[in-house]
Amino acid sequence: MAAFQRRVAFLMLTYNQAALVRESAEAVLAQQCEPLDVIFSDDGSSDNTFEVLQSVVRGYTGPHNVCVRRNQNNLGIGEHVNKLIALCPADFYIASAGDDISMPDRAKALIQAWDDSGQKIDLISSHCIQMSFDGRPGDVIKTDILDGLRAIEWMTRRPYVVGATHAFTRRLHLKFGPFARDIVGEDQIMVFRALCSGGAITLDRAYVYYRDGGVSRKPERMSSAQHRSWSLKRARSEVAEMIQVMKDARVAGLDVEARRILSGKLESAHFLSEILAECRLIPMWRIARRFPGVPLLWRCKKALSVRFYAQYHTIDRFNRMRKAWVLEMRGLKPPESI
Repeated sequence: MAAFQRRVAFLMLTYNQAALVRESAEAVLAQQCEPLDVIFSDDGSSDNTFEVLQSVVRGYTGPHNVCVRRNQNNLGIGEHVNKLIALCPADFYIASAGDDISMPDRAKALIQAWDDSGQKIDLISSHCIQMSFDGRPGDVIKTDILDGLRAIEWMTRRPYVVGATHAFTRRLHLKFGPFARDIVGEDQIMVFRALCSGGAITLDRAYVYYRDGGVSRKPERMSSAQHRSWSLKRARSEVAEMIQVMKDARVAGLDVEARRILSGKLESAHFLSEILAECRLIPMWRIARRFPGVPLLWRCKKALSVRFYAQYHTIDRFNRMRKAWVLEMRGLKPPESI
């Protein structure tokens, strides 16, 4: 492997994806564009993901400079991204998950769009195609158009984005610094950082097959205990993400606006993360009293739903199934939230 020296790097992050990673890695190596630095990086998988990656690269003689590496311990997405950016000093990074598949012209389209902007744009997104776990393609998933979006608008209503379609500049990392240790989802933070800097755009085409059931997505079937654990993890991730955004807003000179728009949301996220970690009634009551800025009715509803989580989760799941059935009977497609 030669030293990293290309202006564009393709970063594929993997974790426990041995059954799927070969096709994803081969799609990266098949990119039809200028020579890239390609890093296949495994985040301490407990299966043989790393060995599969090694077998894919073994004997590769194409134009791209390829590195296969792994973390000895699982770092999580935020720290994993930090490590790869520190390792590979490219100007422009294309991101990929170890279970998604990039189309052969994806890198070329992203690089062309970046060059067409005079390399001023800091993040480029695209649409993607939903793909079942066993590889059957489905509908196009339309992400929100980021062109012209302002950072303050992002604070008010976050756009729908898919991090697996993103490409971003090194400038963002140099300006705002590494992600915090407990960041789980970096996609929205990257968008916010870009909107605070050179801006973001969306290519109006799908360039990625986005697989259902990936390691970062919500499992379709969970017991009440698993659902509660998943909800707690998501709530803690939301707190970490909001804190990171508040810090980034200070760097961008938007701290006054961030406090005005996001302080209430951060307090609600803090409350939810603490209440989900408790199941005893009296401590839950004490937690609820510590967050007077959160609407009382919302606090009561969340506290009751957590206290009687199994019953609430069962009723909620039944109502979702009922709504989906009604929509299907009317010939309508249920939304993803159901």
